[in-house]
Amino acid sequence: MKYWVCLSLLVLAPLLGDTPKKILSLDSVYTNLEKTFPVILLSMREIRKAEFDILSAQGAFDLALKGTATNNTGYYDSNRLETNLEKPTSIWGTSFFAGYRVSSGDFPDYYGERRTNSAGEVRFGGRIPLWRDRSIDQGRLDLKQSELNRGIAENILSEQRLGVYRDAAVSYFNWLAAGQRRKIVQDLLTLAETRNEQIKKRVKLGDIPVIEQKENERAILARREQVTAAERLLQKSALYLSLYYRTPDGKMISPLVDELPPAFDPELPVSEGNFEKDRLHALENRPELKRILNEIEMEKNALAFHENQRGPQLDLILRGSRDIQSGTNFRRDPWEGDFSLVFNIPLQTRKQDGKIGGAEQKIEILKTKLSYQKDKINIETRDALIALENALKRLQIIREELVVAESLAKAEKTRFDLGDSTLLIVNLREQNAAEVALRLIGAEADYWNAKADYDAVMMKIPRS
Repeated sequence: MKYWVCLSLLVLAPLLGDTPKKILSLDSVYTNLEKTFPVILLSMREIRKAEFDILSAQGAFDLALKGTATNNTGYYDSNRLETNLEKPTSIWGTSFFAGYRVSSGDFPDYYGERRTNSAGEVRFGGRIPLWRDRSIDQGRLDLKQSELNRGIAENILSEQRLGVYRDAAVSYFNWLAAGQRRKIVQDLLTLAETRNEQIKKRVKLGDIPVIEQKENERAILARREQVTAAERLLQKSALYLSLYYRTPDGKMISPLVDELPPAFDPELPVSEGNFEKDRLHALENRPELKRILNEIEMEKNALAFHENQRGPQLDLILRGSRDIQSGTNFRRDPWEGDFSLVFNIPLQTRKQDGKIGGAEQKIEILKTKLSYQKDKINIETRDALIALENALKRLQIIREELVVAESLAKAEKTRFDLGDSTLLIVNLREQNAAEVALRLIGAEADYWNAKADYDAVMMKIPRS
């Protein structure tokens, strides 16, 4: 591998300027994803929508101003005005009110409670559930479920982010590998073209036969075809990478050849101890598990609500009022108060029983899914480690093979210079060394793709 890299540097050195090249890193692609990738942006909108759902659920506890104005004509002419501020709360399902009412005119004796002083009266009170709606009611249930739905939306975003980051990494490494492949075949072509003038001189001197020159010309054409194919692969991989690399307004950017990194980073072996930490981290943080846990929590909330609704309604109503004293002749005690119990006992609870049974079954279904998902993650993590270890072993073997292939190519070139070999054999040795170098690039890409799989399985992608 060093043989081809060194040769490439020698050939390209005169073309390099003093201005440092802008290298496209994988971290830059990741950062770009968070700001521009459509799937991630759509999931973020789902989270925002869930936040508005929470706001809507909080509306069940909004303060409200209510009132009525009534005019009666006939034998008894009267006017009445009543306004109330009402405030439901999440404290035991209690609600409060405070208001003001005033009336004028004539009232029959049986509607005496409608009569107030000319200045009116202030009223206040509340409703306290003693059984049904005490521990949970519809408003609190909706608020809890909307908060859990936001968590589910975040989990869905995390799931999609895992897939997107993994696919972006694979596209990036395939692009890098395509660049490395093009460099190797270009070096191979440059080697043949540089040698061509030397061969022509030796043919004129009668040092080697004309067939050797023809062999080199054939090698040049074959290697040009390889360069063309490699350039096509590089263009294709750049196009696929542009799906994950965009301008701020979302337009795809096809990365340039000049942005290619010089080589793959050094490999990062994973020890068994680190693997175990990563596996436990995955079992605690994988979004699929969190989503199922949120769904179980939602069903438990629904179960508690339906069980509560099966019980009788028993509400304590407290009311008080105070007349605002005025100079009228109307006299009564300015303070009044009363309390009452309101009950509603369901004699049949089939609706609630059905809801309870359905919620209990859904909880068991979700628990089974949770157990299966944990087993699946355990298998995925172990398989990801095995793939990573095997890719590393392949790399080590191919690197050893490349050392041998390059030494053979150099030795064969020396023999040819001494007249003990033919250019056909030299070309075959060089082509074989180049093929091993290309396989090494493929193995490096396979390793980093396996690393991308490992990071996704282990929830080790960069966090936004």
